[in-house]
Amino acid sequence: MESPRRRSNSKVHRNPYKFLGVVAVSVFAVLGYLSYRNSVMERLYAEAAGYPKFFRRSKESANAVNELASYHGRRSTELLINIAVNRGPFVSSDAQAAAIDALSKRKDPDIAVMLAGLLQPHQGLDVRREAATALKKLPCNSLCVRAILHYLERTSQGQLNSEDLVVRPAGFDDVSISLEKDQTVVYNDLYAVLRREKAETLINLSQVYGLGSDDPSLFALDLSTKLGIHEACPVLKESDNAIMELSEPNKAPREAVQTALSSLQCDRAPAAP
Repeated sequence: MESPRRRSNSKVHRNPYKFLGVVAVSVFAVLGYLSYRNSVMERLYAEAAGYPKFFRRSKESANAVNELASYHGRRSTELLINIAVNRGPFVSSDAQAAAIDALSKRKDPDIAVMLAGLLQPHQGLDVRREAATALKKLPCNSLCVRAILHYLERTSQGQLNSEDLVVRPAGFDDVSISLEKDQTVVYNDLYAVLRREKAETLINLSQVYGLGSDDPSLFALDLSTKLGIHEACPVLKESDNAIMELSEPNKAPREAVQTALSSLQCDRAPAAP
């Protein structure tokens, strides 16, 4: 008769094979699920991006984006980014807006940098508006702030946004007024992001636009006052002092610096938080 101890040892010898079998089945199940999951995401991407075989109407494409956004992970984020930047045969404005909105909920600084890159005058107003709205929800690092400043500088220098290129005949004033209101919303959202990220904003205004030097750009001076960031006062005073120390006749914008100092009431102590 086999002793209990020997029966126990026998079970121990048999159990590893059962365990390996369970592991193998589990691995195949996971791989099968991942393969199915990826195929579903790729199909939704094809519908959202307008591939001929899967072409859908605009609203249906947006619905495909929303379904794609229900999946989490790196691959779904990559596909949403492709739609957001209009990387596809025919990405509708509805699908692009839905992708930008979905990405804004992922709280990733790298996504913010990508969305800030959509702030280009040639991009449609809807895209710029969605991007600006999304940036209010996302952390915006130095690269993100730099992209915002670059866009604002271009438009401040007179470059027209895409919607401003259209010459509208008399009687379309209501359209122009509506577009101006929408543009104001975009600018105000971007100003809000820059105020929130005031440290990175001031660093960029100093490093890229010369705030604090004897040659600050008029854009930096104007934006400092527009944002109402009192923390800009020390670097504005540095610019003022640096310009005063110039020994030769120059065209340094001291008057503009003085105006910025006055507008920000830099002679007054900042209010207690």
